[in-house]
Amino acid sequence: MKNLLLNLHEVVIVLTIIETLLLCVALGLLPANAGQIPRKQPRRLLQAFFLLVVGMLTTTLITWNASFQAMAIANYPIIPALLSACLLLQGPVLFYYLRSLSQEINFQRWYHGIHLLPALVALAVIFAYDLSIYDWMPGHWPELLHADRMAMAFVWALFKCSPLGYVLACFYTEHRLRQQMEQMYSAISERELRLADLVLGGFFIHWFWSFIAYFLGGYVSGETNDLLGILNNYLTVILINVVFLFGWRNTRQLLKQDFIEITDTGKDRLQEMAQVDEKLQAVENGIRQQRLHLESQINLERFAELVGVKPRELSTIINDHYQQNFFEFINSQRVEEAKRLLAAPECVGDTVLDILYKSGFNSQSAFHRFFKRMVGMTPSEYRKQAHRSLSAINPL
Repeated sequence: MKNLLLNLHEVVIVLTIIETLLLCVALGLLPANAGQIPRKQPRRLLQAFFLLVVGMLTTTLITWNASFQAMAIANYPIIPALLSACLLLQGPVLFYYLRSLSQEINFQRWYHGIHLLPALVALAVIFAYDLSIYDWMPGHWPELLHADRMAMAFVWALFKCSPLGYVLACFYTEHRLRQQMEQMYSAISERELRLADLVLGGFFIHWFWSFIAYFLGGYVSGETNDLLGILNNYLTVILINVVFLFGWRNTRQLLKQDFIEITDTGKDRLQEMAQVDEKLQAVENGIRQQRLHLESQINLERFAELVGVKPRELSTIINDHYQQNFFEFINSQRVEEAKRLLAAPECVGDTVLDILYKSGFNSQSAFHRFFKRMVGMTPSEYRKQAHRSLSAINPL
């Protein structure tokens, strides 16, 4: 790094390393709201992702800095190994972070180890061929033995191409997350899901740029090749801030329905609430008169706004008075509506699909799952039973 641009680039990398470490600490200290039982897995995975970014930036700085290249550590494979591991593990960790937003992941299952294979293969090749920082830089490849050159080219191809597969998997996971949230949860934040699209789109650009730069490396000058790498690092600087924003908002809002509504059994929160009877009546009116449960996209915040109660107070009322969380409360009301429609003579011509939409559900699988869990039979069985009872009461 011999000119002002590259020296400035080093400063940016160091500042980004410090910032990323601070983001990791902030995630660890992020307080849960009162009454929450926080799910730690998404937060820990996001911290792991940031630590991998720190490792990648640190080893990149060591690899390309002339002062570090003169140190004894440059003669050993440890820095290329760490750099490769950090690069190859970013994709799997981001993938698992997105998956953990909707379900707890049991990492003790054997098949999760498959995602470690690219990193393990890269490490095995680097240590087997004793590839150092000097060997790592493409400008020195012509001087290497043929076997070392092939080994280095293989490792570079692995960490330049592998992330593209993971970013596609992340897009699919985010799409499934959107579907799952729409089908299973009453509280869904479209803002966070749009931000997820932005994050994944950004990393697609980042990794695709790295992929293109890898293939252009053999056709451009060394200075141009360095510039491509510098631009790639600046993309990292921008994207880790976007990922942090995504993680901050999703950990506290997207997953809010998982733990925001836990009852504090140590005290009666309803007795401490001002005008509790009026607020209870407002919630009842929201169901009986406004029929808000029939809105397929209703969430806690919107319900609270429409009935004139603060979201936290609404959460407390539903937990302590109805002994349910908001998700269960809304869907139990929808199931009651579905039972009424299935038994109603005027709905005899409606299909079960028609009934589920009229009762506020927007997914067949979610409707059947909740209906059977709460009623003990399928909607079709309930309809037949209700019509038999009606025929017995009113025979022709």
